[in-house]
Amino acid sequence: MFKEQCKNLFKDRTFYRTMIFLAIPIMIQNLLVSSLNMIDTLMIGSIGENEIAAVGIANQVFFLYNLLIGGVGAGCSMFISQYWGAKDITDIHKTLGVGLLSGFVISLLFTGVALLAPKPILALFTSDPIVLQLSIDYLHIVCLSYLFTAVSVIFAASQRSVGNANLPMIISFLAILTNAFFNWLLIFGIGPFPKLGVEGAAIATLIARLLECTLLLIFSLKKNSVLAGGYHDYFHFTTAFFRKIQANSLPVILNEGCWGIGTVFYTIAYGQIGTKAIAATQITNTIQNLFMVLCFSMSSAALVMIGNQIGAKNRENTITYAYKFTILALLLGVILGIVVIFAAPTILTLFNVSEDVRISAIAILRIFCFMAPVRVTTVILIVGVFRGGGDAGYALKLEAMTMWLIGVPLAFIGAVYLHLSVEMVALIISAEEITKLAVALPHLHKLTWIHDLTVSSST
Repeated sequence: MFKEQCKNLFKDRTFYRTMIFLAIPIMIQNLLVSSLNMIDTLMIGSIGENEIAAVGIANQVFFLYNLLIGGVGAGCSMFISQYWGAKDITDIHKTLGVGLLSGFVISLLFTGVALLAPKPILALFTSDPIVLQLSIDYLHIVCLSYLFTAVSVIFAASQRSVGNANLPMIISFLAILTNAFFNWLLIFGIGPFPKLGVEGAAIATLIARLLECTLLLIFSLKKNSVLAGGYHDYFHFTTAFFRKIQANSLPVILNEGCWGIGTVFYTIAYGQIGTKAIAATQITNTIQNLFMVLCFSMSSAALVMIGNQIGAKNRENTITYAYKFTILALLLGVILGIVVIFAAPTILTLFNVSEDVRISAIAILRIFCFMAPVRVTTVILIVGVFRGGGDAGYALKLEAMTMWLIGVPLAFIGAVYLHLSVEMVALIISAEEITKLAVALPHLHKLTWIHDLTVSSST
C-alpha cells in the first residue's frame, strides 16, 4: 500500500482540493497565532531577559490549559467530522453542547487555581524572585481570558469539522490585530496609556480573547449556520450519549494534557539549568511553532477528511487518505528542516538577548531541523490520522509511554544529574520522537485505527 501510494501520490485531485480548502485557512490562522506569539516575545524581549522568562513561565499554565481545551475541541471535531460525513445535524449540536460543558468545567478549574494559588505552581519553574513576581502579575490578568478561549476553541474546531475553515481564520486575524495593537499601547505606554510591561501584554490578550469569542458566537449562531441551535438542541441529550462522547473524547483530552504536562516538566528541567536556558527554549519554541504551522494545519485537515470519509462509509478512501498524509508529512518535514537551517539565524537577530542565549538557541534549532521529518510525521499520524479514525485511545497510550518513559526522564537525567547544557538536553530527548514514529508506523499498516463513531448513536 505504501509503495502504491508513493507512485500515485499526486493523482487524486479531489484529495488535494479538499486538503487545500481546509488546510490553507487553518495554516493562515495558525501562522497568524504563531506570528503573534513571536511578536509578543519580541516586544517583551525588548524590555529584558527576565520579562521573556517570566511570560514564558506564566504561559506554561495557559499552555497546559490550552492543550486540554484543544483536546476538548479535537474530541468534538473527531465526532462532528464523522457526523458531518453522515449528515447528522442533530448529533452535531449535541456534541457541541457536551464540548461546551466540558470546556466550562476546565476553565473554571484553571482560572480558580491561577487566581488563588499561582505562586506554588510558578515557583516550580524558577527560584528567581523577580521573574517569579513578574509571572504572577501576568497570570493574574491573563487567566480571566480562559473561559472566552474555551468557547472560541470549541466553536472554531466545530466550524472546521463541517468544512468552514475560513470563518475561524478571519476572526483569528482580527483578534491578533487587536492583541498586537494593545500590546504596543500597553507594554510601552504609547500616548495616554500607562507603561505596564508584562501586565500590559496580559491585558491585551484578555481584550483580544473577548473579541474573538464574541465574533465566533455571533457568526456561529446566526440563522443559516450549521452549528446554530437553541438551548434544547445543544444540551438535551441522554446520559448514554454524554458517556459516548466523553469515553471517546477523554483520551484526546488526556493525550493533550499528558503531552502538555510533559512539556511543562521539560521547562522545569530546563529551569534547573538556569534562566538563560529558559529564555533560549522560549525563543526556540516560538520559532519552531512558527515553522510547524504547516504540520498542524495538515493534521487538522487529515482529522476532518478522514473523519468525513469514515462517516460516509468510504473505507477505501479512508485508507488511501491516511497513507497520502503520511507520505506528505515526511516530505513536509524535510522541507521545514531545510528552511529553518537557513532562516533561523536571521530570525534570532531580532531578539535582544545575550550571546550565550543566542548560541544555545541556534544549537537547539539545528536539532529541530534534523528531527523535523520525524516530528512532523508523528504529529500527522497521532493528531490527524488516528484521531480522525476514532482511535484516540491508541494515540494517548503512544504519547504517554514515549514521553513519560523516555523523554521526561532523559530531560531530568541530563539537566539535574549529568549537568548537561540546554542544547545537549534538547538533543537527548529527541529519542522520544524517534521511538514514537517507530511504533506508530506499524499501527498505521494494521488498519485497526479505523472506528466508525456514528454507529449506534444514542440521543
